[in-house]
Amino acid sequence: MKIKVNIVIWFVLCFAFAKAQTIPVNDASQLSEAIKKAQPGDTIVMVNKEWKDVDIKFKAIGTSERPIVLKSQTAGSVKLTGTSTLRIGGDYLEVHGLWFENGNVGKNNVVRFEADSDTPATNSRLTNCAIINVNPDSREITNYYIALHGKNNRVDHCSLLGKLNKGPAIAVRLKNSIDNNHRIDHNYFGERLPLGFNGGETIRIGTSTYSKQSSRTVVENNFFERCSGEMEIISIKSAHNVVRNNLILESEGTITLRHGDYNIIEGNVIIGNNLPKTGGIRMINKGNIVRNNIIIGTTGKDLRAPICVMNGIPNSKLNEYDPVVDGIIQNNTIINCSPVTLSIGSRSNATIAPVNTKFENNLIYNSNRGLAIFAGDDISGISLAGNKVNSSLIEDFDGVDVVDFKLEAANGIYIPSADSDALLTAVKTNPKVRVDATGALRSQLRAGAIVPGNFKPAIALTSQAGVSFIKIDELRNLSKDIAVTVVDVAPGEKTLEKAIKNMSGPTILKLTAGDYFITKAIKVSQDLSIVGHGNDKTFLKISKEADKTPQYIFRLNGAKEVKIKGIHIDGYASSETVKYGITSSNSPTSDLYNLYLDDVTFVNFKNFAGGAIFKAYAGTKADTISIKNSTFKDSYRGLNLSYEKDETGKYNAEHIIIQNSLFVDIEQFAVNYTRSGIEARTSGGNLLIDHCVFYRVDDSEKGRIIKVNGIKNVHIKNSVLDNSRETNSIVQLKGNHHIIENCVVYNSGKVKLSDSAQEINLERFNPKWENTENFKVRDGSGLINAGTDQKNIGLINND
Repeated sequence: MKIKVNIVIWFVLCFAFAKAQTIPVNDASQLSEAIKKAQPGDTIVMVNKEWKDVDIKFKAIGTSERPIVLKSQTAGSVKLTGTSTLRIGGDYLEVHGLWFENGNVGKNNVVRFEADSDTPATNSRLTNCAIINVNPDSREITNYYIALHGKNNRVDHCSLLGKLNKGPAIAVRLKNSIDNNHRIDHNYFGERLPLGFNGGETIRIGTSTYSKQSSRTVVENNFFERCSGEMEIISIKSAHNVVRNNLILESEGTITLRHGDYNIIEGNVIIGNNLPKTGGIRMINKGNIVRNNIIIGTTGKDLRAPICVMNGIPNSKLNEYDPVVDGIIQNNTIINCSPVTLSIGSRSNATIAPVNTKFENNLIYNSNRGLAIFAGDDISGISLAGNKVNSSLIEDFDGVDVVDFKLEAANGIYIPSADSDALLTAVKTNPKVRVDATGALRSQLRAGAIVPGNFKPAIALTSQAGVSFIKIDELRNLSKDIAVTVVDVAPGEKTLEKAIKNMSGPTILKLTAGDYFITKAIKVSQDLSIVGHGNDKTFLKISKEADKTPQYIFRLNGAKEVKIKGIHIDGYASSETVKYGITSSNSPTSDLYNLYLDDVTFVNFKNFAGGAIFKAYAGTKADTISIKNSTFKDSYRGLNLSYEKDETGKYNAEHIIIQNSLFVDIEQFAVNYTRSGIEARTSGGNLLIDHCVFYRVDDSEKGRIIKVNGIKNVHIKNSVLDNSRETNSIVQLKGNHHIIENCVVYNSGKVKLSDSAQEINLERFNPKWENTENFKVRDGSGLINAGTDQKNIGLINND
């Protein structure tokens, strides 16, 4: 009898497994039909090709032993473009190897773990898939690359990058779903440019509305690189989540415990490489644990500190700041960072200091003298014990010992040396920290995230993150290969202003002839080209409807490349003139930018309170500033790149190239390009001025037409410096890489040379201008065909 029963079971199993099929599909219709008919164990295979504007609704029911799989024929060879989206709804479904690229899904999410409002996904998985450069028309449209609904779902070994608009890359949604137990692991999150306003998180778990609910999502073994959309890289807005063993590199923000209680942040490695705005971990709310994290080279202060413990707001609303209660900060290592910040509030009403919170067995090292810990308010509710700092740091708190421990290199980071073991004896904690950041058991109590002398790599440094079909080095390049949008802009009030505000990704704005009026200063956060109809036909002006005069016309606020061509820009306003035509970012930035001006006229930037047609702020740097065929006229200053004053050898641009351009009636300098101090590891700056005219520039006794203090390479050639008659020294050149060649100086002061600077064929004669509008020369002028290139000295093609 037993034999017969076994035979029956064997036949039933064979019949069941025999029904599993591999189903190739070639178009959207076949795909939809295959999904409708799919049975547990089936695999639907999308053939290798571009699938454009496909809305995949993967709604089916598999089982734990026999999931239903949707996959590409070859991982990475199914490209989903245009408006293509994927919705997953049902049970035990898996999606493998798809690649969404350069699409535009509007307000939709690219991938949604919900087939419809009644069918969330459970026990389902998205693996080895890429979403790259999928963006709507405007940055202000909110959507997600991946929206996680339902329960027990997993997103792993995926690559996500190039998101430019509002909304996190991955959002865990808690509406109708608590204790959802999702897992987000082994993914690569590539560069996300600063959004410029709230909503640029890379991962958000919950929202303030559901922040008192449990999510129990685990975020582990991921790699976040240059995820700088906003201050919150990972935003926790729910309870009982775990963020562990992730690597975060050069990202302008923090892991933020924004709302929700009893979360654990452990084993993460955060490396800022001393870039501006890089931060660590920010603690708010109740019962959260921050332990075994390694934070290196972050420079952010206050809310972006390596560890920030915040004050709370009395009777706070769900979207405000609950006080820190029962917080635990243990065994973290902080190396060459700004100070840890305790009891700091972001609002004036944040008056409740942390309560019953422990700061224990943390290790802080800095090679530069400075504060280890900054207390912004009352810290009596924070118990400090067993913490160690090195002797370079200033520390006066009880529970923080200054000891002379040593670090040594290991696996690309630094760990305490074995010789320092006895110096780092720590205190007993509750709860116990049983392992270090490498996973090694702690046999003794020691401060810091890694046991002294343990050369095993931290777990966060060993994860294989991202898709199998494209390497991270190649992904970095893809993030820059974003499709360029071309937009025609008509003249009128605020038309240009609105077009720039609505940009999503690199954009070319084509302007017809006419007048364009702006009411506000314009921040440019994405790569932009503005192409006018010529500087005598296309005019940009300040509107009479402006509430107040803008401080500047354009600010490069995150854009890496801005090009302006064929436009006339006027700084005149009825109340006062605009202070700056174009500026760099007004705060330090990590990325180099490029500015290209061609056939552009700037006039009436006459603000004498430090104004300039172009200003570079301290801490910013251009790779190239290129100016061609342009005019700077009737203004206070020309280009001002003189704000690096800390004697470390910094300077604001690698290359400045000014060709066939005119500076006329400039009150002070045409160019001020300064480097303070010397830094041997840089080129020291490069200035080329060729075929230019400087007329009535800085016409005062102590004036200087061109200032190049400390710049390594300067070459001024084929140019005319005229009618600055009161100026004693129009240019001072110093060093054997400074050359003035084949130029004419007339009615102006002297060129002063020192330290082997060179003067080659410098002449003094009347240029014989036909007029001083376009600086065309009369017949018989010595400028004609006298350039080193056999073209006119001064402007060329100025008919």
